[in-house]
Formats: sequence, structure tokens, C-alpha cells
Amino acid sequence: MQSNPIAVGLYALWFRLTKISLSSYIIFSLILGIAVGLFFGEIVLPLNFIGKAFIQLLQMAVLPYIVISLIHGLGRLTKSDAQLIATKGIKLFLFLWTVGLVVIFVFPLSFPHVETSVFFSEADVMPPKKVDFLQIYIPANIFEALAHGTIPAIVVFSVFLGFALNSIDKKETFLNVFSILAQALSRVTQMIIKIAPLGVFALAAVATGTLTIEELQRLQVYFVCYIFLALLFTFAILPAIIMCFTNFTYREIINCSKDALILGFATGNNFVILPLISSKSIELLQKHSTEKTSQEPQKTSSIIDSVLPLAYCFPSIGRLLDLFFIVFVAWSVNQPIGLLQHLDLSVAGILSLFGSPKIAVPFLLDYLKMPGSYFDLYIISDVFTRKFKVLVQAMSFLTVTLILTSLITYKFTFNFKKILTALLANVLLTTICLAVATVGLGYVVRNVYHEDVVLLSMEIPDAVPATVLRSPPVLEPGQPPLGTEAEDILPRIKQRGVLKVGYNAEALPFGFFNQRGELVGYDIFFAHQLARDLKVTLEFIPVDDKSMSRYLERGICDIVMSAVPITAENLGCIDFTDPYMDMNAAFIVLDYRKKDFHQRETIRKIPQLKIAVTPANTQVERLKIKKYFPQAQLVELASIKDFFTQANVADALLTTDKIGKAWALLDPKFGVATPQPLMFRYDLAYPVAITKGDYEFLSYLNQWIRLQKTSGAAQEQFSYWILGKTPLRQTRRWSIIRNVLHWVK
Repeated sequence: MQSNPIAVGLYALWFRLTKISLSSYIIFSLILGIAVGLFFGEIVLPLNFIGKAFIQLLQMAVLPYIVISLIHGLGRLTKSDAQLIATKGIKLFLFLWTVGLVVIFVFPLSFPHVETSVFFSEADVMPPKKVDFLQIYIPANIFEALAHGTIPAIVVFSVFLGFALNSIDKKETFLNVFSILAQALSRVTQMIIKIAPLGVFALAAVATGTLTIEELQRLQVYFVCYIFLALLFTFAILPAIIMCFTNFTYREIINCSKDALILGFATGNNFVILPLISSKSIELLQKHSTEKTSQEPQKTSSIIDSVLPLAYCFPSIGRLLDLFFIVFVAWSVNQPIGLLQHLDLSVAGILSLFGSPKIAVPFLLDYLKMPGSYFDLYIISDVFTRKFKVLVQAMSFLTVTLILTSLITYKFTFNFKKILTALLANVLLTTICLAVATVGLGYVVRNVYHEDVVLLSMEIPDAVPATVLRSPPVLEPGQPPLGTEAEDILPRIKQRGVLKVGYNAEALPFGFFNQRGELVGYDIFFAHQLARDLKVTLEFIPVDDKSMSRYLERGICDIVMSAVPITAENLGCIDFTDPYMDMNAAFIVLDYRKKDFHQRETIRKIPQLKIAVTPANTQVERLKIKKYFPQAQLVELASIKDFFTQANVADALLTTDKIGKAWALLDPKFGVATPQPLMFRYDLAYPVAITKGDYEFLSYLNQWIRLQKTSGAAQEQFSYWILGKTPLRQTRRWSIIRNVLHWVK
């Protein structure tokens, strides 16, 4: 009987497909997902539903698994074994943290030199996020901790309960139930892993299809160095540490970890690899066991069930890689971290990373006074780096599990030669990685600074017809004050058909001329909005602090809109609307000197200190500066621009945080320091003339300002002008279907 060749071919294909390992299917799905993401771009976003569903299915059994296995493992231990885990575990973690932090803090040597500056940060306007360490570590309500996934608190509860079981008789029945539950939860995870190729495909496609080219360009330094670090830890440093403390070979370590590494990298989730690490560690340890008693496998399994959850809950080297992002931000904003700050970051970082990195990263940014807006960049980059982080976490979990279990179960022989060889080999390999990264990044990353272009490209859409005077008008002698000529400003504006607005072109980003010569800015935008609401045109008149009250008094201006602070000197001379924003006193300094101006005490220690002031600085400010810094010499400048053009005219220029940030964007050699404690704080408002009985215009303005806030216009323009979130930064995701084939728009 002749066989059908098609049927034979299909059977052969099916036979080969069934023989392919799950790891191979996952890798194929990962590659296919990347290809689909590159081809379709943002069109693949609906697949995010499948990816999230897969991740949640995987997470479904892991948290109960950690609790049950930890209680079960610790409960089965004898008191002597429990003491060994505690004493040796602390020493091992301190050693691993030290090695990890040294390598992480050395790697920024490969960062290229670039000129950088950033817009005003949201960290300066939002209250700092505080980390409640008591809530993270102490389970006052274990059910609340379980509901919120507060892992350290859950671990503390499980450890206490597990150790409490050590001294209880007749606990076997209870522990047997936990043993069965642990096996069942492990089997649930294995069942879900069978659909891993589908979930991995969806996750890879969405990640590849939604990460924009611009985001990749901004993060290329971080990505390259992060990948080097992750691969170095995963395949060199951590395996070498295992080899130094155990008798396992490099091949055995890689074979033991490969399934967990592949699954972890593919899913980007460190929960799902725990059962694999547990089972593979048991196999490897039993293979090298010198005691072939029936109790040995049970003892090894019990110790691993205790050690692995602890390895998961303590900050591993994989979690410490989040500190590399903080170092990257410091380089991005040109804010170098000194030795003491590195030590500070190490302690604060390890403590905060017991919790979620989404809490730890903004906390550390605020702790080191770095722009909080970079947390958005962390969220974006985590889509890509998470997979490499899980590689390091998987090897870290395996390192702690194998070493601690070996030290407790088997006798360890100190081999100085093996340790010295591993140390020299890893130092050499790290040096090579640093050199390659330095050369590669120096060639790829160009010193192209464009924040000044972003600022000067800003414009006002749908502007009201306006006349802009570049020179101040000449006041006629004997011109009477406004109060004796007309009392009602609002009707006069509408009758005239023109709103006269005073402006200061040095009040960046509230009022300035862009690269097209147009008068723009936050306050200038609202001047156009006010004129539109009044149904009149605009006339802009340049004013300064000295001429402002005279111009308002004599009707040259109806209102001044250019970041004018409410001061005691002006009260009684002019009226102010309700405040619409606040600012803090700050210094513009050379960027590398910012650290010298962060604290009042350090500023007082600067010898022959020179502080530049301009007509925008009031007499009260000058007196306060002399009070805070008696040794300072005040240098009078005609304008803020003179500080940038006259070399070494002063150590610092007194200004405000928001205005100083904008000026520093024009020249990245300069930065802004806001001394702590704050020197003084300003409320910004719009000045109007004081006239007899005329409160109609002031009342109208106060209601109008409130309307801008409630409608969201104020926040929208704040994001645009102050935070720099402009359309110039937004580019559509490149994809083959859109940019190459042009099948979609």
C-alpha cells in the first residue's frame, strides 16, 4: 500500500514540531513578535490585552507560592539550620550588594561627554513622594499586604510564622498540607507556561511597535550600558561568584539557569522563573550530593524552599540595576554625583528597592534633587530593559540559592587560587566592556544640543492681532495719572478696542521673542486669550520694574503680564490680581558649580563670592541676599543677558527657578541651583492700575484666572511653556507598513 507523500510530509513536520522544546518556541515567538512590531508599528497595540492577560495568569499563583513555600520551608527546618540561613544569608547579601554597586558605579565612566540641560521639572511643583518603610516592612495587616502585593511585609510575616513553627510539636500534618499546596501552585504555573509562546509574541510585538525612534535615541546611552551590565552580571560575574563558593562548573551553572533565563527574558517577569530555579537547583545540588541518604533530597528541597523566597524579596543585583538609571539621569542633567552621594545613594537605594521600583525611582530622584520628569523616561525605558533586568534577577536568585544551600548542606573549602582567578578575569572583562562601550558610544552619540531650539521654536496658535513695541514709550511731562482721567478701565478697553499689555522680554519662558521674532511665552499666551475673551486686539509695551507702576498709573498699560511677583514695595502703588503661580529664588551658575549652590551653608563658604543682580531684583531681595551671605559682593548688571555674555562677571546670578531654567536652556554651560532652605518665595500675579472705585476690571480678571484653572487651560499651558512638553518632541512610531510600504497613513 503506497503512502501519501503529502500526509508523510505533514506527519514529519508535526513530529519535528512536537520535538521542539518550549524554550525554542518561546524564542521563536519573541523573534516573530519583534518582527511584527517593526512591521505594523502602533497598529499592534490591541495585542497588549493578550500580553497583560498572560502576565496576570502567571502572577496568579506566584504570590501564594511564595507565602506557602516560605512558611513550609522554614517550618521544616531545625533551629540550627535556621540560624545558619540567617547568619550566612546576611553576609552573602552584603557581599553581593558590594560587588554589584561597585560595578554599577564604575560603568558611567563609559558615558560620552554631551552638553545637556532640561526644562523645569515637575519635581519642583509636585510634593515629593515619601516611602513608608514601616508599611513596606512591617505587616500590621497581613491581608492588606497580600491585597496590595507588599512583598517585604508578606515575607516578614511568613518568616516569623515559619520560625515560630520550628519549636512547635506535631506540626507535620499542617506542613504536609502546605507541601501539597506548594506542589499544586507549582503545577498551575507549569500549566500556564504552556501558553507562553502566545503571551511572549504579544508582549514583544507591543513593546517593539510602540517604542518611538526618538525615545530610543534619547536612551541609547542608557540602553547600551545597561545591556553590557546585564550580560556581564548574568554570564560572567555571578557565575564566577557561584564557582568560588561551590564546586559547580561554569557549564553546569549555565545549564541549570538556561530555562529560567530564556523564560524570564521572554516574559520580562521574575515571578514565573521561581519554580524553574527551585527545581533546577534541587537537581544540580542532588547531583553533587555526597550523602546518598533518603533524607538528603528532602533536606535540600526544604532549604531551597526557604532560601529562594528570601532571595526574591531581598534586593538582588537585578534590582540594583535601577540605581544605574539614577546615575544615568545625573549624567543627563549634568549633575555629577560625588563619593559621599554614591554612598548615600547606595544605602537609600538598597532600602527603597525592597519595595516597588515605581516607588523607589521617583523617591531617589527627589532624594538626590534630580528632575522628577525623568521618571516618565524610566517607565518608557523599563519596557525594554525589563527583560535584561530579569536575566540578572534570575541569575541572582540562582546565586543566592545555590551558595546558601551549599554552605548549609555541604562543606565548603576555601580556594584562594580559584577566587583570585575569578577576580582577575572579571576585572579584565569589565575593563574590556567599558572600553568597548566608551569607544562605541563616543562614535554613535553626537554632542547635539537642541533644547534651545525647542524653547525658541515655541509659538502661540491662533494669535490675536497684536502690535508689539520694541522700545518703551516716552512719557509726556505733566501727563496726569489715570485716576483723575478715567475710573473704569474695563469699559474703556472695550471702547478703545485694544488691550494694552506690558511685557518683559527677559522673563523667559513667560515672555520672550522666539526665533521668528514673535513675542511669545506663558503670560503672552494668556494675554492673547484675555484679548480674545474681551473681543479686542492687543498692543504690547515693554516695561521693567522701575517703569511698571508709572505706566499703569498713567494708562500706558492696562495690565502687565510677564511673571511679576507680588512684593511689599509695590503694594499700595498698584493692584494685583489673585496669584496664578509661584516661584522660588534661585541662582544661575556654571553647570559644574551647581553642587556648590545647593545649600546655604556651602554658599557661605565660597571665598570672594560675587552675586549678580539686575533691575528685576528688588531692594528687599538685595537686603536678604546680604543677610544670608554677608561675605557676598553684589554686582549690578543691566540685564540677565549680560551674565551670559560677560565672562566671569560673577559666580552666580540671582533669579527664580522657572525663569532661570529657561535661560539655562539657551546655554547648556549654565544650570540652575535652588538653595535649601529656600531664600524666598514669590507669588506671581498680574498688576493693574489703582483707580478710584474701579474694581470691575480686577474682579473680572480674578474670575477669568479662576476659569483658566478650572478649564484646564492653565495646566495645559504650564506643561507646554514651563515643562517643555511640546509637539516638537512627539514623533510617530516608525514602521515598515507606514514608512516603507506606505500602506497606511
